Amino acid sequence: MRRLLVITAAVMVLLAGVTVVLVWAIGPALGQDRPRWVGGEDGWTPPRTPWGTPDLTGIWSSKNSTPLQRPDEYTDREYLTDDEVAVIDAERVRAESGEVVAGRDVRAQPGTAADVEGAYNYVFSTDLGTRYSRTKRTSLIIDPSTGRLPPLTDGAEQRRRERGARFERLRQERERAGVPYFVDTEYRYDNPEDTGILERCQGVTIPCTGGICGFSRIVQGPEWISMYYEQSSGGGGYRRIPLDGRPHLRAHIRQWLGDSVGHWEGDTLVVDTTNFTNQTNYQGSAENLHLIERYTRVASDLIQYQITVEDETVWTRSWTMELALVLQDNIKNQIGETGCHEGNYALTSMLAGARLEEARGVR
Repeated sequence: MRRLLVITAAVMVLLAGVTVVLVWAIGPALGQDRPRWVGGEDGWTPPRTPWGTPDLTGIWSSKNSTPLQRPDEYTDREYLTDDEVAVIDAERVRAESGEVVAGRDVRAQPGTAADVEGAYNYVFSTDLGTRYSRTKRTSLIIDPSTGRLPPLTDGAEQRRRERGARFERLRQERERAGVPYFVDTEYRYDNPEDTGILERCQGVTIPCTGGICGFSRIVQGPEWISMYYEQSSGGGGYRRIPLDGRPHLRAHIRQWLGDSVGHWEGDTLVVDTTNFTNQTNYQGSAENLHLIERYTRVASDLIQYQITVEDETVWTRSWTMELALVLQDNIKNQIGETGCHEGNYALTSMLAGARLEEARGVR
């Protein structure tokens, strides 16, 4: 009996040692999966609503300078070095001072006509540096580990080739006619209603991140959460997400922003969205798009925002991207009324120009 106890004790000591080794070995690997947020707060606890959930209310910016896919020069590097980040941050400072930086020729001498003409585009060029991205990642995509979109399915690849062939035929037609080539003219614009949703600022699509969709307001309640997205070019859209455990709408009911239902997993808000329309277009995905979003407040001014994208008719596997939502000054950065293309005199000129091109034999 004593011998059995000695053997048992020895085995337990051995297993404990193996466990310690495994924890030591796995720990650093797990730590590498944690985003290195710039300005993050270790051990930070999120504020709570009166009903006990993390408080996500406020106006948040998703502007960032991180590309969706990892550039070739970074290969398997998940993060930029501190020196590389310093260069990008320095470019932002020079750009904001009016200096032309790395081909971003959208600013000129303040007060000049060129400065006025470039002011609109400047809105979309100041998202350089970690002040906006708040991360040193080389790509927004964190899964697959390559930082690249997964391969397309055979059907999606065929659609991509057919679309490319249509554009090439159009380019050749316009080249023979001696007029510039614009992608927009694949479509015939007979009336203002024929222009695209983005051009007319009639609403946003989700995920609504970065670029012209840079700001959102989150309003929170015990059983609902509401989000308003603002487009920098004008327009916006509302999204109301129930948190009461209800199922998705029936499959035949389709909506522009899909049907979203949410729930809390610990301190993370999880939003599941399906039922998009066949007019949806996110990276080539339409009515079969499925999004799983995760919102985790990780600092006083920062939400870690992860989006998993699925569509088995487009990609061979799902993929996930991650970016920061940065809290804005809710007094200085109020989201105001939006206005855009409707009633814009430029649209009349655009359509008149299209009719002149048709008279010249250019469709």
